[in-house]
Amino acid sequence: MSRGAARALSDHAASPALRFLLVFALTCALGVGLVAGGAIALQRRGLLPAPPVTATWCFNSKFAFLREAPLEDRTLVAIGSSATWRNLDMEVFEERLPGTRALNAAPCFLHIDQTAFLASFLLERLPRLDTLVVVLAPRDYENCTPGETAFFEPGLAGAYVDGVAPAWLVHLLGFRPVWLLREVIRLQRTDGRGAVGAMDDPLGSSILQRKASYWPAAVLDARCDPWLTRLETIAAEQGVRLVVATVPTMPAWAAEFDPDGALVEQWTRRVAAALQRPETVFADGRALRWPDSHFADPVHLLYPHHRTFSDWIADAIIAQRATAGS
Repeated sequence: MSRGAARALSDHAASPALRFLLVFALTCALGVGLVAGGAIALQRRGLLPAPPVTATWCFNSKFAFLREAPLEDRTLVAIGSSATWRNLDMEVFEERLPGTRALNAAPCFLHIDQTAFLASFLLERLPRLDTLVVVLAPRDYENCTPGETAFFEPGLAGAYVDGVAPAWLVHLLGFRPVWLLREVIRLQRTDGRGAVGAMDDPLGSSILQRKASYWPAAVLDARCDPWLTRLETIAAEQGVRLVVATVPTMPAWAAEFDPDGALVEQWTRRVAAALQRPETVFADGRALRWPDSHFADPVHLLYPHHRTFSDWIADAIIAQRATAGS
């Protein structure tokens, strides 16, 4: 066979492969363009849900909030589960602590190990932070499975929160069309609002205004105990004071799960024992003997009692500062 014939045969064989590669590349480019264009269109209409940085709506929403928040000038930040997210009035800290710039960076559902993981991610983005506030309930200690501590991928979340990755790119990387359609429909039905009966404020809190049905059983995981100490260390390494407050005990919950108070007593002792640094502030919520009417459920306070609770935590911070300065 001549060289020309061999080259022609080779070119003929290569053509289908080349056409396949071209079609594949064009299809991929078209898919990327459609996803990006769809995300941009939804965003303009206010129907683009928070990108799927994690698998949970409230985590994703909080990352979207943090992307727009002025992290660079915050001096007091709250993190943790919904015990932190729903129970604090951040304006109280700004009013009571002169010069304070506050923010609630807590999402929901976190256990104490995941709170420590979130703290390590956030503190490097908070250059002026001096106080970290965490509100705990027994529910924060119910499960600290090692494989679930890192509940998001820091590289992707960091690129998104820092504004390096556009929202459409995060949607593309975690493309879930069924989830996206469901979220768009939910946003249309709720006009973009969050949980029913919740009052969201510009500083990141989401306060419940009506009773809720959340009624967690009393389950404590011993694997959670070291994580509060780890959280304290993470804060101290950045020169940040940790403030830990526990949620007051709801009488109806105690009557069902802890009638003699032994469980909350044991848990509170474990929390206090984990805090080892002299600058740490610990506020035991049992000092607030509130009636059931103050609670939305055993973990969350009803508006406006979150303000009184925040004022009580501010008192503890002021008292610690006075003691440290004497």
